[in-house]
Amino acid sequence: MTASDIIEDTKKFVYDMLDPTSERGDMLYRYEHSIRAAENAKVIARAENLPEEPLILACLLHDVGYRECDDDWRRHPFVSADIARVYLQNINYDPDMTAEMVRGIARHNLTDGIPEDMTTFQISIRDCDDIDRFDIIRTAMVMGGTVFEKTNSEIIESCEEAISNAKWLMNLPRGTKTAEILLKNNLNKRIDLLNEIIAQARKGF
Repeated sequence: MTASDIIEDTKKFVYDMLDPTSERGDMLYRYEHSIRAAENAKVIARAENLPEEPLILACLLHDVGYRECDDDWRRHPFVSADIARVYLQNINYDPDMTAEMVRGIARHNLTDGIPEDMTTFQISIRDCDDIDRFDIIRTAMVMGGTVFEKTNSEIIESCEEAISNAKWLMNLPRGTKTAEILLKNNLNKRIDLLNEIIAQARKGF
């Protein structure tokens, strides 16, 4: 089986596991997010000489357990890791690489509490996820929450809080220089937009 076949089969597996329906449109978003994370993986792997296929597969699988978690989304890294382990074993994927991918998936939601034994590969799974989580699509979602039916003072407070969070995220450790640059670009765009909203909210007669 070629690398392309494995990736396409994995995409189908993730789609089937998330099972988007009209009642669960959020699962389609989750699938498309996983595709974008995998696209980030290709960029980072090529720039940083990391194993490309495993990083792409890990990013495709990093949220595969979301539907299984019901409303307890905090469990999804561990549920996804368990599902990914079984899937990779069933397709006879390299055992050592499988262990590394599964560990990275289980840890992909960590922020500042990075274990000392977390490898560059594992951190890169988290980074690929974060790069998409803070891209322009998710930024648009945040913008709606900061302004919808709020007063000017409430808008300013919400935007300032979002800027503070973005700056905190910008200073978290990253696995590679490429990931750091990509994420900072996304976060700076978000901060610029939030500052524009603040400026507009501060206007008066």
